[in-house]
Formats: sequence, structure tokens, C-alpha cells
Amino acid sequence: MYGFTITYSQNTTIATALSRFIKYQSDTGKWFSFGFNPSKKFEKDKLFEEDDTYIIGLDGVILNLSHLKNHDTNTNYFSLLANLFQKEGISFVSKLKGEFNGFVFEKHTEKLYLFNNKTATKQVFYTKLGSEFISSQSLESIVHFKEVSKQTNNLNIGAVYNMLTFGGMIENQTLISDLYKLNAGEYLLFEQEKISVNKYFDFNEVGISITNKEEAIDKFNSVFIAALKLEYNKDKEYNYQHIATLSGGLDSRMTVMLADKLGYKNHTFCFSQSGYADEIIAKKIAKSLALELQFFALDGGDYLTSLEEMVNINNGLQFYHGSAHYHFAMKQLNLDGYGLIHTGQIGDAILGGFVSKINNSNYLSKTISDRFIHKTNSSTSLFSKYRDEEVFKLYQRLFNLTNFGSYMVEQHNTYLVSPFMDDAVISVALSIDPKLKYNQDIYLEWINNHHKEVTKFEWERTGFKPNAKWKTELARYTKKIRKEYLIATNQQHKSSMNPTDYWLKTNTKINTFYHDFFRLNITRIEDNKSLFDDLSLAFNKGSLTERAIVLTILELTRKFNLKV
Repeated sequence: MYGFTITYSQNTTIATALSRFIKYQSDTGKWFSFGFNPSKKFEKDKLFEEDDTYIIGLDGVILNLSHLKNHDTNTNYFSLLANLFQKEGISFVSKLKGEFNGFVFEKHTEKLYLFNNKTATKQVFYTKLGSEFISSQSLESIVHFKEVSKQTNNLNIGAVYNMLTFGGMIENQTLISDLYKLNAGEYLLFEQEKISVNKYFDFNEVGISITNKEEAIDKFNSVFIAALKLEYNKDKEYNYQHIATLSGGLDSRMTVMLADKLGYKNHTFCFSQSGYADEIIAKKIAKSLALELQFFALDGGDYLTSLEEMVNINNGLQFYHGSAHYHFAMKQLNLDGYGLIHTGQIGDAILGGFVSKINNSNYLSKTISDRFIHKTNSSTSLFSKYRDEEVFKLYQRLFNLTNFGSYMVEQHNTYLVSPFMDDAVISVALSIDPKLKYNQDIYLEWINNHHKEVTKFEWERTGFKPNAKWKTELARYTKKIRKEYLIATNQQHKSSMNPTDYWLKTNTKINTFYHDFFRLNITRIEDNKSLFDDLSLAFNKGSLTERAIVLTILELTRKFNLKV
């Protein structure tokens, strides 16, 4: 596992066991121990240094690092961040763009600041045991720290029900009691053996200010192009070749086709069931741009049995299916010489996908199941923390669920990026009146006004070219007819990029794996009859996703021998 592990304790072995470490003895006699295990790509963007005043660590990739250096007379990386911190305090982190997390430790005050990026694409866990403290990107390190401190690791029952409902954690929860994670735009301050968590950047503060459609489209187009150039120029800075995902949707083609228009040539890859629209459309786009395309067939769905491997990556923050297909494809890619994984992730979401009603107040429209919603902490008090439905779903659905893809890609020694994930792009999208985004109307207007070439190819979602809004409405009926036709002609494998229901019926390996793992591990929950009954109900009566959620909970319980 890459990243930092930081402890404040008499015991220094956990942090110092990493490839690089720094120790500092506190006035209390305890030790602050900083350990770092960096990945190899984008090495110059990583930092782990100290001077007489600070210890500073930064892991990941900073897309605008060159820009920041150009605006500072001192181009030494450590000095740059130290100067920014001296001038602006921890709010300096808001100037950074990219996939990162890090810390600043002030020696003279013994204040430790930990921060995550604005979209929480990095995992940062922490817990406090009496006067002792640990933070790590490795959940296993924290569990071990608790064990060394003679603390029991318990299953977080409340988080279990949130997982069963949302498909992942909400807020700062993990599946382990008293063990938390830093959310998007958050920083933690550890001072005088006390913890406080606050925000240095908050999308709730973005007001709805753009009500004119033309203004919205032009402004969004401008920030999108700037974000796209930033990530591709980062590859060029390191002399890496470009590589990107490509499918039949709009998001990935926006990245690939606009990048091509700007002179950035991608190697592309696609993964889906053979013969599905994603493969067919991606091949058409790649051919038209003279781009190489690698296709990885998901046929049969054997990747659905990668439970242990995927939970090792996501630490039980999301149900394990979420990026298992992506991981399956990534394992077959040779990434030597390539830089960032360029995607169109979350484009449909920020451009109307989270506006379920014109009044923008249906907070629970994207839940996985409402079977146990009465046992979750989803209430008015939770919703009131967010500007509206869109921002709630941005944090809970995207930053707490979709980010599984980012965690997975990092295990392949690089980082997932998307221009749609840029904070300026998200901020402009959130500033647009929801009425303009309903049913993703603004998305189609943007494409047709500024990037007409994108409309030459069918849209997987509708089956039509995305050159008219009426086609989106018509697709509600044509897609339903097509689905019924595929069922009637026994061609369900052509119904989705990952037709899981079909695979369950035709691949006995998946069914056997599911039922064997459940049977062997549900006994770990027997001491809590209510939870035992609920997990059994979800597995035996629920959808495939509900079953995957149950297995995720059981696997983390097994892995860390959690008490219930």
C-alpha cells in the first residue's frame, strides 16, 4: 500500500517500517513518527522532507505544480509549500489541483495538519486511542496499531446499514468502529493530543448563479478545456505517453475526442461484454481518430469472484463489484511509458445526472436499496448539511462511492484523472441553475454548440446520436422495447456492458462462489441475531448488488476478525 503512515505514540515501529521515515520526539516524551511508501510514477510531485521548522509530506500528483513554481521566486518544492503554509495556513491546500493527500507538521507548536484533496480520491484513515494517534492510507496498519494498544476492533453496525442502503460509506464512516476517514476537502488538526476536523474547501459554498443557457455552456466549455490541458500537459512534463478509457458513453469520448482536437493522441482501452454497444461505438470512435484501441472482454463475469482482492483495495468503503471490471482490464494493460489514466469520470453526474426533480430535493433517489433505510442515519439533519440534492450526492454518491476507481488505479502505480473532476469544472457545473441541467439537457447543448464532431457516433445510453434532446426522451421507450426483445430471443448478454443477471444464470462458478462464501462467513455475525437476520435477508432476497454488499461486509469482518 502506497502513502503515509503517521503515529503519535511510544511505539514507533509501524511508521518506521515503511521505506522512508522521519521521527520527532514531542515535549511529552512520545514520538511523532512519519513513514512514507511512495509509488514510482510522478516522483518529482511527491515530497517527504524536513527542516528546522517543518516536516512536510505530499503524496500523489499535483497537476498545477509547474504553475505554482512559476509564480514563486523559490522553485524548491519544500520551500514552495512551506512558504504557502506560512502565508495562508492550511488553506493553501485549496491552491493545489490533482490526486493527492499530505501533511504539515509544525515542530515549534507540535501541530499536525493532515489533508485530503478536494474530491477524496485518496484514502486517509485515522483513529485516536486515548492520548495516542495514528493516520494511514492503510486500514491494516491502523487495525494493527489498535491491536498493539490492546484495543478491540469492532464492526460498525450503523455503517453496515448505510452500506446496505447506499452501497458505500457516507460521511466519514468506515466499517470499523472508532476508525474514520477524511472526506473531500477536509483537513485534520492534531494538537495537544486532541483531534479536530474541518474543511479547507467546500462545494456547498458554490451558489447557483448562472441562469442563462448560453453563458452556462460557454463558461463550462472554457474551464473544461483548461482542466483537460492541465492533465495532458502533466504527462508531457514527464515525457509519458497518453492513455485513456473509451466507451460508448458521452463522458469518455468528450475527453478522448477533445484531447485529439487539441493535439493529444491517446492509446485507448475499453472493457465490456463482447458485442455490446460500448465495444462497437468505441471501435468506431478510435478508428475515426486513427487511435489504437485495446478491448478487454468481460464475458462470463469471472471477475465477480475477486472479492478479497477488491476489498484489499477499497478497505470496505464500497461494495466490491464497483471497480472489479475496471481492475480486470487494468491488470492486462502494460502501462510502461504511460502516465495518467485519462477518463471522463462523473461527467454525466455533474451535468444533470443528480437532478432527479426540478425542485432538486430527492436526496435518496440514487440509493441501492430501501430495504433497511429506516436503520440508517439518512435524515433531515444529514441533508441539511448540504446545499441541495446535487451537492449531497456529489459527496455521498461520487466522493464516497465512485472514487473506488481512483483507489484501484493507484494500485497500478498511477492515477485516474478526469477534467470533470477538476474543482473549477465542478464549481461551474454546480453554479448552473438545475432547471437547465434537468435530464442532462445542458450536456447535449454544450456538445452540439461547441463539439459537434462528438455527435457523429451513437450514444450507448439512448442508441441514437446525441444531436437532439427529443432522442433522449424517445430512448425511454426504444430501450425498453430492445430489452424485451433481447429477453424474448435469449440474447440477454447484449443488454449491458456487464449483464450480471445473465452471468448469474449461465456461470455456475459465480453462484457457487457467492453461496459458499456467504455460508462459510455469515456465522461470524451469529452473536448479533438482528444483524445476522438482516444480512441473511439481503443476501437471500436481494439483488446481485445487495449480495455483493453483504459479501463485502463479511470479507472485511473476516479479514480483520471484527467483533459484532
